[in-house]
Amino acid sequence: MTQPRLQHRQLEVFRAVVRTGSITGASRVLGMSQPGVSKILAQTEELCRFCLFERLHGRLVPTQRGLNLFEETERLFMGMEEIAHLVERLRTEQPRRAVIASIPVLAQELMPPVAGRWLREGGPERLAVTTRDGGGVMAMAASRRAELGLTSASPRVPGLRSFLIARARALCALPPGHPLAERDTIRPADLHGQPFVAISRHEGSQTLVDRVLQDEGVRPVEMAECPLIIGAAGMAHAGVGIAFTDAFAARPFIPRGLVLRDFDPAMFFEYRAIWSEGMSNPFDRAAFLRLLSQCAEEILSEAPPGRVTRLA
Repeated sequence: MTQPRLQHRQLEVFRAVVRTGSITGASRVLGMSQPGVSKILAQTEELCRFCLFERLHGRLVPTQRGLNLFEETERLFMGMEEIAHLVERLRTEQPRRAVIASIPVLAQELMPPVAGRWLREGGPERLAVTTRDGGGVMAMAASRRAELGLTSASPRVPGLRSFLIARARALCALPPGHPLAERDTIRPADLHGQPFVAISRHEGSQTLVDRVLQDEGVRPVEMAECPLIIGAAGMAHAGVGIAFTDAFAARPFIPRGLVLRDFDPAMFFEYRAIWSEGMSNPFDRAAFLRLLSQCAEEILSEAPPGRVTRLA
């Protein structure tokens, strides 16, 4: 006999309970009675054959299995909401959307000038910018859920094309008044024993730094790891430790006094646009890539001379 499957209403109730933390909150959000919510939640756990929640200080807290189910449920409902939005746009003949998946630093620093210029120059699509980590950007581009992905340098993936947007020199970020700020150039030995903020090892940025420091036998004191390079720049500004950053990530903190110094030997962070081969839609990718390059060039040119290398 076929095992009954979870239905949309059961997932909707489960999602509401996770989000509100209680039967009462879920009933209020869904416009249902509390007994009705409890009954459907019990059916959901019976179908799953494992416990979805545990009670903690008067709240329903999802178990690890419950959290895993919630993550997939969120993707499902977000997809359904996107379809609803698409239907509404088609019904009202609104402009088509182009989805751009981006790592946070480029979403914050590069996409605003790009979007503004795209609209001013008559780009027919309205841009929908969503942020992900590098792996998430790659997944969205590979699955064709985004017209374009903006990410840091990543390994070649079959079926994905890439375009170099910018190649920025890695800079040492220091808080105002730091003793090393007196130097024009920071060298590996200068970092030995210094408080240090690591950046993303998952995406390879910190791996590049680690290799250089290990070759010199240098061991800074790692105070924190912050995969978001823009967050690491903020930590450096707050005095948590020295961090490696670049012109994009450091940009918001320079007016607040963040000190940037060249590092020798030179290291570079690359940023690329990626997309799936064979995508056929009206989006003018070539024009958009040109805009990305132009705006990236302008941002890099704002940095102090010698601090950034522009496009190769």
